[in-house]
Amino acid sequence: MSEYMRSMKEMIEAVDNVGKSFISINDLSPEQLLKLFELGKSLELFNRSKIDLFDDKMLALMFFQPSTRTRMSFQTAMERMGGHVIVEANPKVTSSVAKEESIEDTMRCISQYANVAVIRHYDEDEARRGAEAAECPVINGGWGHWEHPTQALLDLYTIWRRFGHFDGLKVAVVSPNMIEARTGHSMAYGLARLGADVTICSDSDLRTPNEVTDRIRTEFNVDLKEEFDFDQDGFNNFVRTQDYIYLPGCSAPAGAEAEAFKKLMDRYLIRYDTLRDEAEKGHMVYVTHTLPRRAGEMDLAIDNTPHQLYFRAILQSVSIRMALLASILGL
Repeated sequence: MSEYMRSMKEMIEAVDNVGKSFISINDLSPEQLLKLFELGKSLELFNRSKIDLFDDKMLALMFFQPSTRTRMSFQTAMERMGGHVIVEANPKVTSSVAKEESIEDTMRCISQYANVAVIRHYDEDEARRGAEAAECPVINGGWGHWEHPTQALLDLYTIWRRFGHFDGLKVAVVSPNMIEARTGHSMAYGLARLGADVTICSDSDLRTPNEVTDRIRTEFNVDLKEEFDFDQDGFNNFVRTQDYIYLPGCSAPAGAEAEAFKKLMDRYLIRYDTLRDEAEKGHMVYVTHTLPRRAGEMDLAIDNTPHQLYFRAILQSVSIRMALLASILGL
């Protein structure tokens, strides 16, 4: 075994996650998350090349909801490491699910092919039943309105790569509808546990479920803040006090629900002028969005400035998902 491979094996073993599922961002301790980030950094060399680590391993992608980035990022990550991928991108039409097969039976069968599986599902309870029935480790690729832990993982990793730490960073998780912002739930957990100063901003009648905020405050003993019902001017004044704004977006594919979200989001729109003014004072405020986004949901003038991290996060999603898969498969 080469020196590089011995180092890789040691980094994978340090995460201490072999053979385990990844259902919630809370499945990994803060120490494990930081070791996973170190592993991801070492794998960035292969974001656009290849290392043969898992040529005998198979990843199954079971996507019951539309996805571009999560699905392609996992597929790219596995194939960059020499592994193989089987995909059901529309199981309700092209698989035995269309013939009323239960998700328990589907996942038991998939487990006979795959070494690890990713499930994306519109129904948290059904996804959970499928994961429990699977005979291989399962990764949550976004379940209902509950959590999307690998999206949070790549966004946490992007912050870590930009700042090198979380302690004391002022980060706002912002959506008018924090009930349905599953990525925002995962991100709030991860940020708080890693030491960031977290504020969740939303409309008061669509605030974060108590299940999430109570757990952060009591079980993790973190001083989580919440702010409600901004108008656009008030929100931009708030943005000036933060280091990083996290926009979990809206999962509605199109239509009236997405249009209604854009109207709500207008009161939380970050003006590029706000970021520019702060930068001129020596205070950089960074912005990310989980994507997809709609015109009107955010100021697109931010795209070509140093303030945006959402496109950088897409590339870095490959290396951190490589790290997650490697930590589960082991060497």
